Formats: sequence, C-alpha cells, structure tokens
Amino acid sequence: MGEAYVSGALTSLEDGARTRLFYELLAEVVESAGLRAYLPHRVTDPVTASHLDPRAVYDIDRAHVTGSRVVVAYAGIPSFGVGIEVELAREHGIPVILVVERDRTVSRLLLGNPAVVECVRFNDLDGLRRSLLSALERVRDVVASEAGQAVSDDVVVQRFLASLEQARHLADGEVAALLRVGELDGDAALAVRDAVATGRLFGAGLRDLVGRYALRGADLGAFVLFHVLERPLADVARMVGSDPRTAKRRLEAARARIGLAADANANDVAQWLVTELIAPPTRALQLHLFSGERNGTRAAQTEDDRQARLAQQESKPRA
Repeated sequence: MGEAYVSGALTSLEDGARTRLFYELLAEVVESAGLRAYLPHRVTDPVTASHLDPRAVYDIDRAHVTGSRVVVAYAGIPSFGVGIEVELAREHGIPVILVVERDRTVSRLLLGNPAVVECVRFNDLDGLRRSLLSALERVRDVVASEAGQAVSDDVVVQRFLASLEQARHLADGEVAALLRVGELDGDAALAVRDAVATGRLFGAGLRDLVGRYALRGADLGAFVLFHVLERPLADVARMVGSDPRTAKRRLEAARARIGLAADANANDVAQWLVTELIAPPTRALQLHLFSGERNGTRAAQTEDDRQARLAQQESKPRA
C-alpha cells in the first residue's frame, strides 16, 4: 500500500474546522482507493503543532510528499504551501490530482505544472467522491503500467540503494521535530535519536510510528526500546519513567495502536517491523529480482529445450 499526500491550505483559514473536515473526507476517498493517506494537519498543523519550527515543518512534510505515490491537492483556497508541495511532486516525478469546486478559478501556473495529471472539479460531495476515486484509479493504473516496464538490474539496484538511504536517514531537525510531536524526551528520546543515527531504526520508520500510527510518549518510547532496540523490560521501564508492569501495559497499547494483537509474540512483531518499517523501500527491488529470476529460469529452460530438439534432429539419419 502506497501513501497519498493530501495537500491543502492550513494557514489563516476562515473556517479551519470545516476545512480540516473536508481534508478528512479526501483522505477517506484516498483510502477507499487502497492508498494510505497522509494529512499534514494531523502532524504539522499551524494551530495544534505550533511548537514546531518552520524548518521542521518543511522537512517533515517534504519527506512525505517525496515518498508518496500521488499528491491530492485542494486548489480551492490559494496557498503557498500547496504550490510548494506540487512543485516538490514535479521534481520527484510524482503525479498530482487537483481538487477544486467547479466555480473556482485556479492559477494557470498551477494547472500547467507538468505534475498535474488530473483536475477534479465538483459541485457536491457525492460527485467529488466518485470523480476523485476514478481519478485515483486511473493514476494507479498508469503508475502500475510504468512500474511493469523492463528496467535494467543496474538501474533497479541504484534506485533501491537511493531509496534505502532516503528511508534510513533523517535530518537531525526532523528527528527532533518528530520526537516533539511524539511527546518523547529524556533517556528514551536520546536512545531513539541514537537508533536513527546508527541505522538501527529507519528514519522513515520513526516518521511512520509518529505520523501514521500516532504513537505518543511512553507508548512510542517503550515500543522502540523493547521491540526495535531489544532492551530488557526493566531498562525500558526505567527509561520511560515507569515500573515494569506499567511499561508492559504501554507495550500492549502500542502494539494495539499499530494493528497488532496487544499480546502479540516477538515473531509477529518482528514480521511487522520488516513488512511495515523496513520492507517498503526494498519491495520494488525484491519484485524485480524475483521476476527476473523467474524470467531467467524460463529463458534457460527454453534454451535447453531448443538445444535438446537440435540434438535430437542431428541424431536422426539424414535422408
């Protein structure tokens, strides 16, 4: 499942609550299309996350734009932020779907951006749902067909290494911002910082734990310390400032938050870590290599069959 970035104005809104509710509706449509929605107002909102400095906001949201499969941008309210996000998408070859009321005027500069592949105009919310879902399906089909085109192994490996580095590293400012959003400080925060710096925790993984799964405070600290860094429960309890029994409850709450059973065993958690926090940047390479291996095996078998037929023909007496 890829991520869709839901872009829209957030600063100085006349009716902020209603506008944010509209963005939540866009996210529902995105998720009905089989994508995971990232909503900036859940993480970097200028009101609820006013403690974040501007550079941290830029780093966090930029990372989500550049890591997304598609950007869904609401163009009904002029916004510098939306324009920047669309341009970031263009720089990274990410398609953009504009969403705007039918009677609104949209900047020709925005409409002419090469990243914009669809412009969904709507009169009512039901029409918006249908049209946006259709647009997302068309974009998904195009992306899937392009992904299926033959690419040399060298190019795939280069892309894989680049995506792996991008997923692993985070700027110090973004790590600090994520820890502030995640309400984690003290020894636990220092351990998480070190885990990202040394590569034991992918930066993209921390971003997902805080942004996608909304782990906060001791739940976040306990999960990373126990399941990623494999610290003993007693150490986990000390570092998050609780007793072992409370730390255990924190772990159960964190596991439930990410969609696992509260009492999930170590193997289940380890599999989740691989499939959700580590595998996404490597999945394309795996699919390509496995496909290539199958194709190579099939080609070898075909060549063997051809050689066998030739040998059989050569062994027959000539007329």
